[in-house]
Amino acid sequence: MKEVKRTLTREEYDRYLPLVRRIAMRLARRIPSHISVADLISSGWLGLVEAHSRTEPTMPTEEFEAYASHRVRGAMLDYLRGLDPATRQARNASRRVARAIADLTRTLERPPEEDEIADAMGLDLEDYRNLLTQISSAGMTRLEVVDLDQIDSPRDRDDGPDELAGQRLLAGAVAKSIEKLPLRLQQILALYYQEDCTLREIGAVLQVSESRVCQLHAEAMHRLRADLGRE
Repeated sequence: MKEVKRTLTREEYDRYLPLVRRIAMRLARRIPSHISVADLISSGWLGLVEAHSRTEPTMPTEEFEAYASHRVRGAMLDYLRGLDPATRQARNASRRVARAIADLTRTLERPPEEDEIADAMGLDLEDYRNLLTQISSAGMTRLEVVDLDQIDSPRDRDDGPDELAGQRLLAGAVAKSIEKLPLRLQQILALYYQEDCTLREIGAVLQVSESRVCQLHAEAMHRLRADLGRE
């Protein structure tokens, strides 16, 4: 999405602060009590400011609120993940991979090959694949970690109209990004998320090891992040 770097007015602050607070209160029901709602609101506010700076002033209010709701919730989740040093390290590595893919895609004007990504990160191919395995082991390659968070538990189904609309809009963006992936990666995502196959079962279909499927799945997730501008 185009960055226009506009700032929030006082009127917009008053209008959207309840949105940030509502998302924080909903999320606070599922986290340890020692994490304050105020901290969630502070981190969510950064997400709102980012969403605001990336959108055009002419964007319809309902569409902006749908987009902003997900950026706010994503910023809060980033904050929670950052409380764990190991998770923070893995997430930083994940962002490096997604950023390398995004930069190469712009430079090459095509999706980069695996060895090109490794080279851009200053790694040999084996080290790059091992990094993907480590990132995956830390839980950084689940579909919801793409920052769209459209996969929620049943108890989260009380989302308001703005959150539900945002889920539909962003799920559509994910679907379009998936169509750009190499067919092999599309197949892995389909088998894993639609057919509920295990990594071992997918490996048997593709005739590769379970660990290789894990790496390919991680690569697919990072290609999605890069395409969606989540690097």
